[in-house]
Amino acid sequence: MRPSVSIILVTYNSAEHIPTCCAALCALEYEPRPQIVVVDNASQDASVALVRQHLPTALLLPQALNHGFGGGVQIGVAASHGEYVVLLNPDTLVDAHWLDDLIATLDMPGCGIAGSKILDLAGHTILHAGGQISQPELLASHRGYGEVDRGQYEDTRVVPFVTGASLALRRSLWDRLGGLDAGFFPAYFEDIDLCWRAKALGWATRYAPGSVLRHSEGASTGRASGAFYYYHHRNRLRFACKHLPWLDLWRTFSPAEARRLALAAPLDRAVAGLVYREALPDGLAMPDAPTQAQILEHGRILASIPAQMQEQPDLWPDAARLLLGYPAPQLSALLAATEATALLHEHQFHSHLPLVAALRRAWNSVATRWYVLPVLHQQTRFNQAAHASLVALRQQMDGETQVALLETQLRQALLCYRVVAGGAAT
Repeated sequence: MRPSVSIILVTYNSAEHIPTCCAALCALEYEPRPQIVVVDNASQDASVALVRQHLPTALLLPQALNHGFGGGVQIGVAASHGEYVVLLNPDTLVDAHWLDDLIATLDMPGCGIAGSKILDLAGHTILHAGGQISQPELLASHRGYGEVDRGQYEDTRVVPFVTGASLALRRSLWDRLGGLDAGFFPAYFEDIDLCWRAKALGWATRYAPGSVLRHSEGASTGRASGAFYYYHHRNRLRFACKHLPWLDLWRTFSPAEARRLALAAPLDRAVAGLVYREALPDGLAMPDAPTQAQILEHGRILASIPAQMQEQPDLWPDAARLLLGYPAPQLSALLAATEATALLHEHQFHSHLPLVAALRRAWNSVATRWYVLPVLHQQTRFNQAAHASLVALRQQMDGETQVALLETQLRQALLCYRVVAGGAAT
């Protein structure tokens, strides 16, 4: 008989996806029937009512507060009883045999964690065939992302991580690892952290290509939106501080991150700057209630910047611009103003009485041309020099100067973490 399985879903304003997700779960062909636990993170929509309607056999755990993905999963697993724990996003549609290969992969020698092949909602394009981490920036990516699925990722292989959108492991390993680190609040990098900690104990993470589901990617935050960048950058910084030695953070991670951001989209760079200014006020501890509230509020404000606006700071809503430090005129606007006003021109006198105009011009020749005009020319030369300096500054800011400023900002954030953590990163 196959092992018992508990499937854990964390919902947050997921009403749009719940009916189809529940229908797919009801159609699963796996025996014994999996236990399904749904933790609702204080949704403001009809998520709870829809779970009751479409999945009445599920163990539903409504929460008064948003505990984030990791915190919600911890609550769900604590209330479950299966030999195997499976994490699943509510904006997914699983195939009828999705669980079979996922659980079978865990029986491979040395396998501790298994993850699925994830396609787009149409079922044609690959979103995930195992995860990858770039070095030294620690940027996460998914194998095969954006490729048409032609069967090119059908090998069951060891990968650095698999996404928490569909992830399975034995309860015994879950307990040994302590589950997800809820400090990655509200989401992102908690799944990578879990896989890295499992590897440190000698357990591999494997991609299971026969376990297939479809996913409405980024349904909660919107991929490449301001909220996505905020949660992603904050938790990536926390992940780096948790797993990298201090010298690696200082000598490799921070300069590489600065070089990357110098070429990144303005939204990516601006949100990273906000994260670095905030640093990690709780170190690696779980953010306290006020910090959690601030994180969620910042995410709400930054969610107003969609991906299509990430290159257009002038179109960002005022509240988001203020939060990101964009209330001042942009350098391009300053350049335009200085260019328009750099040249000073002699005032021309006009009058409807020709004699008056002639007398004014004569006086101007004596009083202005002989004394004031040289001063005017001097001021013009100064204005032009100031404009040229701003142009040069902009050119430098596109290169090494900007990299140096970004690196300084990141290192200040790392030092702040270091003080709060009390030397935890060694």
